[in-house]
Amino acid sequence: MSEYFVSPPKVGSWDSALLAPVAEINEHMLELLKQMAVAPEVTGERAAPRLVSTLRGQWRRLDAKAQHRLAGCPYLLLDADFAQPERWHRRLSDGVMDGPSRAGYFVGCHGIALVRRMLLLAWHLARCNRLMAQLTLGLTSPVADAIAAARLRDLEAIAELAPAWIVPRWEQQPIVWQQLLSAACRGQGILLRQAQLRGLQLLAGGTIC
Repeated sequence: MSEYFVSPPKVGSWDSALLAPVAEINEHMLELLKQMAVAPEVTGERAAPRLVSTLRGQWRRLDAKAQHRLAGCPYLLLDADFAQPERWHRRLSDGVMDGPSRAGYFVGCHGIALVRRMLLLAWHLARCNRLMAQLTLGLTSPVADAIAAARLRDLEAIAELAPAWIVPRWEQQPIVWQQLLSAACRGQGILLRQAQLRGLQLLAGGTIC
């Protein structure tokens, strides 16, 4: 069993072998957000995104052990609008692409690498394990169909654009992140589990097909 695995309510519904790549992507994202928080604040060029600036102190307190604990959620902490079929059909079916984002969370080579990993995992799960795709990524059936049928070069093109709509999950609900970060930093397993399961409920509520 993966060291990242946090037992959800129905263990039989989950494939623990597939939770390891989810945790790897989570840890990659958390590291990028922490780097934004510890970087000197700049004006004019590119300010830290809202979730980072709002909780900057907590992000700075996230050490390696806490980061690893938080990454072990049984779902992806990255939100790629997988519950919005119109967006994905537009991007993949019609080949419509915007210019590279300058204001997103995951710009630059490290951010692009993160988005690429996430999209490859989504493509794999959309083809091989729809239940896990829904439970861990929030991937609805219409979006799963579009991604499963996509060419890898189209997914690569989306990653290269670093779209501003790919953000940390619950980016507009900093209280959720405040709870997750606090529980992870304090190293209290029960609190972290409760915070993660609350996130799981939020995720399930937003992916009804």
